[in-house]
Amino acid sequence: MLHCVSSLSVLASETKIDEDEKVEWALGLGLGIFEYNLYPGSKATNRFVLPAPYFTYLSSKFEIDRGIKSFIYNSNIIVIDISADFLLPVKSDDTEARKGMPDLDFMLQAGPSLEFKLNDKNKNYFEARFEIPFRLAIATNFSSIENIGYLIEPRFTFDHQRSTDTGLSHKATIGLKFATQDFYSYYYDVAPEFSTATRPVYNSDAGYGGGFFNYRVTYKAGDLVYWMFLRYQSLRGAEFEDSPLVEKQDYSLIGAGFSWIFAGNP
Repeated sequence: MLHCVSSLSVLASETKIDEDEKVEWALGLGLGIFEYNLYPGSKATNRFVLPAPYFTYLSSKFEIDRGIKSFIYNSNIIVIDISADFLLPVKSDDTEARKGMPDLDFMLQAGPSLEFKLNDKNKNYFEARFEIPFRLAIATNFSSIENIGYLIEPRFTFDHQRSTDTGLSHKATIGLKFATQDFYSYYYDVAPEFSTATRPVYNSDAGYGGGFFNYRVTYKAGDLVYWMFLRYQSLRGAEFEDSPLVEKQDYSLIGAGFSWIFAGNP
């Protein structure tokens, strides 16, 4: 289950843009390699290489840049934004802990994010924010949809963008996870019909889901962009820590690759 913070592909309707507004966009294609635990708490890992599309669109009201932002409200102090994330499906037979249990479907999270600007990015090396995203989570096999609860992730974000066409940009995020019982139940509960001698019945509670740290760095040189990201989550102290489906207390996702930009006006 890939818990990813890279760009999402979307189809968006045309938006009327002020003629004086500067819009920047870039389109490219590259290659990436990824290695990750199948889900937070799993010892099983997966590794794959795949084409990595590169697309950015930057305006005053909408951004696609290693994530999607649609600014509902934006002042000198407060931003109300849209936050989204997703996790890839898991075949339960690929991990020893879940053998014989139902597979985990593709999971999508989306919802509003209240963000507080902690400094003036025009006067500092980086931009600092305190963000409180609140998301609805749904699981789908693309023939049906199931509401599996809600999440909230208070976090601090430090973001530095390169000031020229060449150079480094990087972003670090540190925060805590909280979710409803339905969300944890989907991943960590064991119903009586799936219990075994080594996998007892388990029921999750709502609450704390662990701390996390994300880091992303990119280097742009001409038409080439090199990138790397790390996502780490600690499950120590999480409400579901005692679930028999939790085999380890650390989750990680590592990705690296490059993209060639062949169109745009950045």
